[in-house]
Amino acid sequence: MAQTTYEEMPYATFALRLADPNRLAAIARLYGVDVPAPDTASVLEIGCGTGTNIIHLAERYPGSRCVGVDISERHIVEGQKIALGSSCSNVELRCGDIRNAALGHGEFDYIICHGVYSWVAPSVRQHLLSLISSALSENGIALVSYNVLPGWRSRGILRDIMQTGAMHRVLSTGSDTPETRLDGAMELLRLVAEKRGEVGDLYGTYIREGIERFQDSHPSYLFHEYLEECNEPFLFSTFMRDAELHGLQFVSEAQPSMMSVDEMGEKVASYLDGLGGDIIAREQCIDVLRNRMFRETIVCRGTIPLKRDLKASVFTSLYFVSDLRKIGDEERESVYRDGLTERIVRTPNDEHSALLHMISEAGYAGSSFQELKESLTATTAGRHDERAVMHGLVRLWRCGLIDVALERAPIRAQLRGEARVSRLARYQASTGERFVTSVQHRSFELTPAEREMVVACDGTRRLDEMVGDSTERDTALGRLLALGFLYE
Repeated sequence: MAQTTYEEMPYATFALRLADPNRLAAIARLYGVDVPAPDTASVLEIGCGTGTNIIHLAERYPGSRCVGVDISERHIVEGQKIALGSSCSNVELRCGDIRNAALGHGEFDYIICHGVYSWVAPSVRQHLLSLISSALSENGIALVSYNVLPGWRSRGILRDIMQTGAMHRVLSTGSDTPETRLDGAMELLRLVAEKRGEVGDLYGTYIREGIERFQDSHPSYLFHEYLEECNEPFLFSTFMRDAELHGLQFVSEAQPSMMSVDEMGEKVASYLDGLGGDIIAREQCIDVLRNRMFRETIVCRGTIPLKRDLKASVFTSLYFVSDLRKIGDEERESVYRDGLTERIVRTPNDEHSALLHMISEAGYAGSSFQELKESLTATTAGRHDERAVMHGLVRLWRCGLIDVALERAPIRAQLRGEARVSRLARYQASTGERFVTSVQHRSFELTPAEREMVVACDGTRRLDEMVGDSTERDTALGRLLALGFLYE
């Protein structure tokens, strides 16, 4: 990862929902890691870019201490401006190199390292793991993302073509800028797709599918993912071998549903059972079965005795949330739509669907175990005890239909009360940034009307007063509510 390229083409930085300490803490505690609650914790982000992720965490958890480190001075200068504009005093952004960063010993309860590990030289990766191991608190956890094999091997085909196209453009024009390289890369990619356009040509089909995937990708992502000098995917088992050498152990994936093989059938389950409980070997086999290309792995100190049997006492203390919203019933199924991806999900009309509906109705604030148990018991005439409710929630969680959180999020579920969004969101909307951050820690592109409403939601007026008789404002506020922008 060369410092100069990030100065020339800054990386677009977003809020990472998977990196929200509220959900990371819930996952960690399920496996026996007693990480501190977010609002009393210290959070470090390595490779923080312009700071959108860490700045919003600082605002969301005002009792926390947040530190972001990035190699690009341009990133840090911009991030400091954003932090100032968002009035966040509990965040510090530093410009520094992984190889000589001085971050203290055992200072951080949460470490986030997204989009760095695969994109640095092997020697730097060792420095990075050493830094994480040293900086983690006794019960701290770290989230590290990286490209993995075998899935990313096919993406390497696109990278080879694009690097060839970039080289040709530089040689033919004499210009060597990120924009020039990216233009040349895409030109050759389109040329290959055109010349390999025959029906049944698998090579051409894959290239065209790659171009289609790139349509919504930010130019900075395409450049730094496909044209940087370093981008090395490797086996999950290789990552964990190196992590273990630095005293770290595997806890979970940030998306635990990716660890489940419930949908793969008995033959796969039997094959994995033959591994004798070796969690690293199991995860490696699942990567092969899924053809996985990217991981977001949670690790902790190797001295912590992990628990992998999902203790009921922990599960019943959590909150549950879902992106799915019920849109109807069919003869034997309930139909849900993912509010972010528009994906349609059908579930049998059973107690699992009833639980999912209750969770979706609560919005992004989340539902407690006790609330769900009482609601399900009341609607089914007492047919479900605590164990049955927990079993249903575990199944929904393993399927990826719901998420867990340590605490209830302060997110409004109805268009009533005080009209307030985050200070970061108001700053982003008012300065014309492309993406705006919601309270539920995601970044979205908004319409002009929605941006106007974000700026206006400063907490001085009620939502019903802001709507008035304007259909446009009502629609804009309705979408902001649905996306989790409004504070309770």
